[in-house]
Amino acid sequence: MGRSYWDKKRTVEDCKSISMPLLRKNGYFDSLWPRGIVWTNWRGEETASMTVSVHISEVEGHVRLMYTMTDRDTRKQTPFDHKVQLATTPCHLGGARWWFLCPLSRKGVYCGRRVAKLYRAPRADYYGCRHCYDLSYESRNESRRGRFAHMDRFLLLNKRREKLMEEMTRWTYRGIPTRKARWLQILDARLKAYGKAHLADLM
Repeated sequence: MGRSYWDKKRTVEDCKSISMPLLRKNGYFDSLWPRGIVWTNWRGEETASMTVSVHISEVEGHVRLMYTMTDRDTRKQTPFDHKVQLATTPCHLGGARWWFLCPLSRKGVYCGRRVAKLYRAPRADYYGCRHCYDLSYESRNESRRGRFAHMDRFLLLNKRREKLMEEMTRWTYRGIPTRKARWLQILDARLKAYGKAHLADLM
């Protein structure tokens, strides 16, 4: 019996993540002061944030992660401040490559896996490697029927957009976008985001 939609594995796309390339590219290793990372939704609204500081010597170091978790039910906020140890491996052309050492434990056994990216699974408190959280990729979870379902969803959104376009009589009122115009902008953004997430290879 195949895996159903409801019992599919959690995916990396469902998680907040922090990667070594992101830290190196944006100068976190060169900064003496903590710097922030902000996550946003498709509307550009902030959904989460974290403060990061990197402390390194020639061969070792750690990353300090500071963030606040809000309980969905009680709305209670809990601050987190913990360190993730770093390690290096030599590069063929000289220098060194930095890695996170996964700080999580499974069944009482410390992981310590050397990884370039850490994830915080939904409702989890700490960041760790995808192996500890048993994460999959969305593309692996999709069945053939799932692909058709995504296409059906995309076509339904597009049909709503076309219907709204037919109903449009004016775009602004006293210089302000009308309610239908604003809803059309939302549909356009949803179509773009949905197509990029699920049908990128077909668009």
